[in-house]
Amino acid sequence: MKTVKVKCPAKLNLYLDITHRMPNGYHIMEMVMQAVNLFDTVYLTLNDTGEVTLSMEDSPIPADQTNIAWRCARLLLDETKSRHGVEIRIHKEIPSEAGLGGGSADGAGVLVGLNALLGFPLRTERLIELGARVGSDIPFCIQGGTAMVRGYGEILEALEPLDDCRILIAKPAKGVPTAECFARYDASGKPYGIPGTPLIKKAINADDLSAVSKLLYNALEEAADLPEVQEIRQIMLESGAAGSRMTGSGSAVFGIFPRSEQLENAVRKVFDLRPAAIIQNFDLCRPIYRQISNYGHMGREDLNLPWEQRDRVEALKAALNA
Repeated sequence: MKTVKVKCPAKLNLYLDITHRMPNGYHIMEMVMQAVNLFDTVYLTLNDTGEVTLSMEDSPIPADQTNIAWRCARLLLDETKSRHGVEIRIHKEIPSEAGLGGGSADGAGVLVGLNALLGFPLRTERLIELGARVGSDIPFCIQGGTAMVRGYGEILEALEPLDDCRILIAKPAKGVPTAECFARYDASGKPYGIPGTPLIKKAINADDLSAVSKLLYNALEEAADLPEVQEIRQIMLESGAAGSRMTGSGSAVFGIFPRSEQLENAVRKVFDLRPAAIIQNFDLCRPIYRQISNYGHMGREDLNLPWEQRDRVEALKAALNA
């Protein structure tokens, strides 16, 4: 049977505010979201079993009926009244508990890829409606690009592409469960916000990256309660980022660097990028890759990976300020 491969990009929250909390516990949000080129890869193979099977090698995320990808596949097969089954295999690069929407990206990839395997029975608008039933970030992950996102995530307004820049993402070793972060926000007693999304929307559509960087906001950043988040933000700002924020419910932090040549020159000054030097400096000939072959390496301090060390921070800062 035919197999399709879908690349599923992570997302960033350039702006995130909570306008109110519903009696059922759900939160109404106003966000500006951006897709980035950090990907999970979903492989889908149609079969005649009528069943959905899911595998995620070396990943701590459950590969069962609670998984977003599994639920999206089952929902689409039921919606189209298909008698087919599907085998799903996911190669993870987006870390979990990071606020990068990895689970939602996988769910969106399943909806888009499985719809293609079935001969495109559903329009994109219907896929977005189905995705919203499973997760609030899935509609954006289907649409991608840069967008204003409202409600439960189902109201999308495409914006102009973000002006040319480089975005650096760093994740602390500790993650933040989404439900836990929202619970802490609710318990804080903070008033729900009057969103400033019109301002950042105007800046994005005007290609004003400087204004966008100054307007970055995340109402959940304090509720994440991780000192590492503020430490990483400070390092990024001192290293030339025009703006830096935690994304989603955390714990990943991103920085926007408008002068890409400055950052690239600093990296080339501090790191020897010749192939032989990379192999030697990062000790790449050791048998260390099985443990990261599926779940990725970002923030994995527990594995003692040489490229996750932060021993060049001061040298990079000096190069940027030279």
